[in-house]
Amino acid sequence: MKCGACVRGTFFPFILLLHLLLQVLICCGKGVDDLVLKKLQHQCSLADPQIHENTVLYGAKEAGRYDVITNATNLTACVHACCSNKKCHVALLHNEHCVIVECRNATMCRLTAGDGSSLVVVRKVDARKLEDAQLSNNKTQIDHAKPLTKSGFDKDVQSSLQLVSNTTVTDDERCEFGLHLCKENEECVPFGKRRRDGLCQCVSGFYRKTTGGDCVKGEPTSTLAPKEAESTTYPGNDNKTTSVDSSYTPDSLSSLPAAPTSEVPQKGSASTPSSSMSSQQPDEKLVVSINNKTLYLPAGSTFYEDRVTLSAYAIGAPSECKYEWSLLQQPTSDDPGSVSDTKSQTITLSHLMQGVYIFKVVVDAPKAHGEAVGNVTVLPAKRVNQPPKAIIVQPSQEIKLPTSGVIIDGSGSTDDDMIVSYHWEMVTAPLGYKLPDQTGPTLQLTDLIPGSYRIMLRVKDKEGLEGNETTVVNVIKETDYPPTANAGGDQIVYLPQTEIILYGNTSTDDHGIEEWEWTKGPKDSGKAVDMQDTRTPFLHLSNLEEGHYQFILRVADSIGQSSNTSVYVYVQKPNLAAPKANAGEDIQIVLPNTTVMLDGTHSTDNTMTTHWLWKQISGPNTAHFLKTDEVKVNISGLTKGKYTFELTAWNGDDPTKNTTDNVTVTVIQDKNVPPKANAGGDFSVVLPVSVVEVDGSKSADDVAVTKWLWERDATSLAAGKVINGSDHSPILMFTDVVAGGYVWKLTVWDEQGAFTSDTVSIIVKEGPHHLDEVEVVVGGDIGALSYSQLTTLLQKLELFFHTSESAVSIHLLSLTGLPHSGHVTLTFLAYAGKEVVRGPDVVSTLRHQVMSESSELLDLPLLSVDTIVCQNNCSGHGECTQATRECRCRTWWMESFFRRHMGDGIPNCDWSVVYVFVTICLVVLATGLAGWGITSLLVRNFGGNVRPHRKPPRYSLLDGHEETIKLKSRPVGSLLDSASESDSDAEILFDSRKMKHKADKQRNGYHKLTRIRT
Repeated sequence: MKCGACVRGTFFPFILLLHLLLQVLICCGKGVDDLVLKKLQHQCSLADPQIHENTVLYGAKEAGRYDVITNATNLTACVHACCSNKKCHVALLHNEHCVIVECRNATMCRLTAGDGSSLVVVRKVDARKLEDAQLSNNKTQIDHAKPLTKSGFDKDVQSSLQLVSNTTVTDDERCEFGLHLCKENEECVPFGKRRRDGLCQCVSGFYRKTTGGDCVKGEPTSTLAPKEAESTTYPGNDNKTTSVDSSYTPDSLSSLPAAPTSEVPQKGSASTPSSSMSSQQPDEKLVVSINNKTLYLPAGSTFYEDRVTLSAYAIGAPSECKYEWSLLQQPTSDDPGSVSDTKSQTITLSHLMQGVYIFKVVVDAPKAHGEAVGNVTVLPAKRVNQPPKAIIVQPSQEIKLPTSGVIIDGSGSTDDDMIVSYHWEMVTAPLGYKLPDQTGPTLQLTDLIPGSYRIMLRVKDKEGLEGNETTVVNVIKETDYPPTANAGGDQIVYLPQTEIILYGNTSTDDHGIEEWEWTKGPKDSGKAVDMQDTRTPFLHLSNLEEGHYQFILRVADSIGQSSNTSVYVYVQKPNLAAPKANAGEDIQIVLPNTTVMLDGTHSTDNTMTTHWLWKQISGPNTAHFLKTDEVKVNISGLTKGKYTFELTAWNGDDPTKNTTDNVTVTVIQDKNVPPKANAGGDFSVVLPVSVVEVDGSKSADDVAVTKWLWERDATSLAAGKVINGSDHSPILMFTDVVAGGYVWKLTVWDEQGAFTSDTVSIIVKEGPHHLDEVEVVVGGDIGALSYSQLTTLLQKLELFFHTSESAVSIHLLSLTGLPHSGHVTLTFLAYAGKEVVRGPDVVSTLRHQVMSESSELLDLPLLSVDTIVCQNNCSGHGECTQATRECRCRTWWMESFFRRHMGDGIPNCDWSVVYVFVTICLVVLATGLAGWGITSLLVRNFGGNVRPHRKPPRYSLLDGHEETIKLKSRPVGSLLDSASESDSDAEILFDSRKMKHKADKQRNGYHKLTRIRT
């Protein structure tokens, strides 16, 4: 024991020295922190002017958006970087790595314990994002959620720092509530009650692993005790500290409303005197209530001038309670205010600034202890409504007609709250003008007339206060300037020309010229002249004579203002010398350009009577001249090669006195351009048509198209044939077409082998009278049929249709020979005047009159007559087959054989199968009945004299005791007649003896037969 005391005595000075050294280091550290805070507060207005050591954010990666600042290695630079970013809330320095955080909400950005990190709250989180703060009506409560472990945050930040350098790191796992976007064991937690977007978080009973980010079952490991809290120091008036839970942030404190009572349980140890009053846990907890207060600043003042008291009440406590007040939070301001009586039940506050002051009171009594938190809220001064101020952007405006509209803008009017109505009033205006009914901040005036307008704008706010402003609009009448006459320049006329037109249409006026007048001036040679259209801008002069003339043009506007000008016309003898023609320089053009202009304006000694004539001397083809008798002409249709053109010029009426000049036009091909095939476009034709022509001549090439080829498309009809080899020419011709669609492809080549193709579709439609076309087959070979025979045949056919009312003419459409038959087919239409005779009527007439009655009148036999289109309705019970002209009857219908073979011979569907079947059955039945009746009659009348042949009966001897029994023959008509005859040729005789015993009595329906021995 003594040695232990010696040891303690020996080491006590060292322990005391170590304790003093630690106190010095703590004081120095606090001084360094104060210097850093002053520097940071000078650079940026901090929301919480203190450095939180060994503190991290509760939400870690889910707290918000993390930005890694690689060029900031100390806390000052890190806070400065956060201040520069308007969205940054927290600056965090972790192992000399700076991370600035844009918080998602206040809950995720709560402060919690974590080693190796320094944290400064730069900006408050928007109060609208404080979605997890739940406040009761009777106490101030702070939720203590489970913080993320220190090691977990280290891994989050380190992973963010390792992933990117000088870039933005974001680990948001956003989701939308109800869409199942989260992973397994996760749920979508919305940002607010009325929002659908949120973050994916682990469900209850699961936690998120730091590696991989998956949610696993269990609880996360933590280096903190379950109820361990971090102490945060808040400066007060007495320079003491108060122990508060580390999750208690200034942001959450500033959003707390005034609450009448609060109960804060004792948590952990603290460095304040109030917490060191007793080393033992109080036996009883006191319920402490603070009367929170809300104040309004005086109007025009930045601080509350009066004194404010804040009292604490310990419910059920004795009178000898001890009170200890401490300041937890106050607004950021250069003037901190003052507090007195911090040891009493009521404290007195003075010189308070706008914001929230939060105080904590500790109440100690004998064997009782209690705490509470209260606040004093200082709000801005109540607003005193000021009348609105009407402001018009331009107090006065001046416009000049013809501008007759103006816009007056009163949208710049202001009010301390809001303007609810705008009203425009006309104070003064020219007589007859009415202000349009408009109530918006802008007024649009139209159709203004000259004069002065004074308009007032009245504006009102919600409380009915009014402000007004007046504007003036002056409308000035437009200035009307006099017109300016312009008759053009002086003119020279060479005889024999005696006519000319003077143009005065270039005269001008600001509102338009209303009157024109041409007169002959006094300064001329006095020659006579005919003047026409003297009241128009164009003066027509004729019958001019040699000399000079002066003409005066006078113009006037709508108000009578006028202007004059003069022009001279000189008439001279013609210049009979031949002009010198000049066709210009040689020209070279490059394909695909095929046009050029020839210019002879450089010819000399030409006059008004000079005549011009252009013609082509040579060239690869004939060029096309638009005109040939002008000094400038355009030619087109050029191709590759060299052209020579000649210009001839002469004066007067003697073309023999002329001069000529040639110009060469060279057309070169710089680059071959493939030809452009043009098959002419789709079209349709109507039958009958003998030849169909398809024009592809519009195909073009920069030089020339050298080859043409028409090919039938695979989808085209096969009928029709090309004639005259036109499938290798620009225009395709083919005949023997039928109704349907034809598709032809045209391919064109140039001399270099380049080619292109184009297709054309031809629709061949049936003629309007194709139902009336009649086809007649006559006997005779097409090779032996002469034109006279054909004409005679048609004339005789016309006679059969001739009536007293009208004459019928036959128009032959086609004449073809049937191969391998020696027959000729004629297709024609019958016309009665201009009307076409119905085809079925023509067929009916020819069948009855020609083929049956008068066939001998024709030189050639008429083999068949029918319409081109089968028009047999098949008795209304079928369809006519065009190829065979037979009827395809519907179900349950059939052809009438009598009509087809013994009647008119027309295919039909007259008979119903059901009726035919019933008829056949009835006929068969009737035939059977008739036969049976006849047979019965014959048997009855002639059957008595004929005895039927019967076989002799066969008998056998009976036994001795049966000899006396009388045998009887089988009666005729016995029931067993047929059976016995079929079984055997012997007749069976029945035993007629009666039964001897009752047991042998016959049973009903049973007859015992006695076998007869044979």
